[in-house]
Amino acid sequence: MKVILTSRVSQLGQIGEVIEVKNGFAKNYLIPNKKAIAFTPNSQSLFEAKRSEFEKANQDDFSAASKLKEKIVGKDVVIIESASDDGRLYGSVSSANIATKANEIAGSKFLTRANVFLKKPIKEIGVYSVTLALHSDVILEVRLIVTRSESEIEALLKADAKANSKNSEEEVVAKKSKKSDADLDIPDDQEVVEEDSKKPAKKAKKKKSEE
Repeated sequence: MKVILTSRVSQLGQIGEVIEVKNGFAKNYLIPNKKAIAFTPNSQSLFEAKRSEFEKANQDDFSAASKLKEKIVGKDVVIIESASDDGRLYGSVSSANIATKANEIAGSKFLTRANVFLKKPIKEIGVYSVTLALHSDVILEVRLIVTRSESEIEALLKADAKANSKNSEEEVVAKKSKKSDADLDIPDDQEVVEEDSKKPAKKAKKKKSEE
């Protein structure tokens, strides 16, 4: 589906660009979030007539996103949910849940689930890294803590720090092991040269003994 971008979209293009995207992406994300309009000869004329309005709206969104980032950056997003003894949630934490909590922290209604990007579904308590795309040019990572109670937060943070430390140590060991293997790996042509260099020495020794 062809659309005209009415806002700058990261990895897609600038305001006014005509691009081809999948129908679902256009109808479920770009158009509802006012980032694009469907391309037709009439809509192109309409866009050009309102181009300055779209550019101003994009600049206003950027300014609002920048101010919102200042209120959120460095703060933890804590969501309390019911879970079993082994930490599995009875439901799951959605993008909408995270957006609502982030809005509470910032005292705003700016964020929606469309601004929240999860690496995987959240179905158990723990510490997670979540991406908030407030604007195409304003993106930040926040720490999300999903817990059964506030008293459990400290234990979850310690467990996460320990897991990260272990992962870092394993990466260092793996890199050292890989480097050692590379240092011990002698090319085939080098082995041939070394063998050839030994042969003349043996012959010379034999000749001397004959004399």
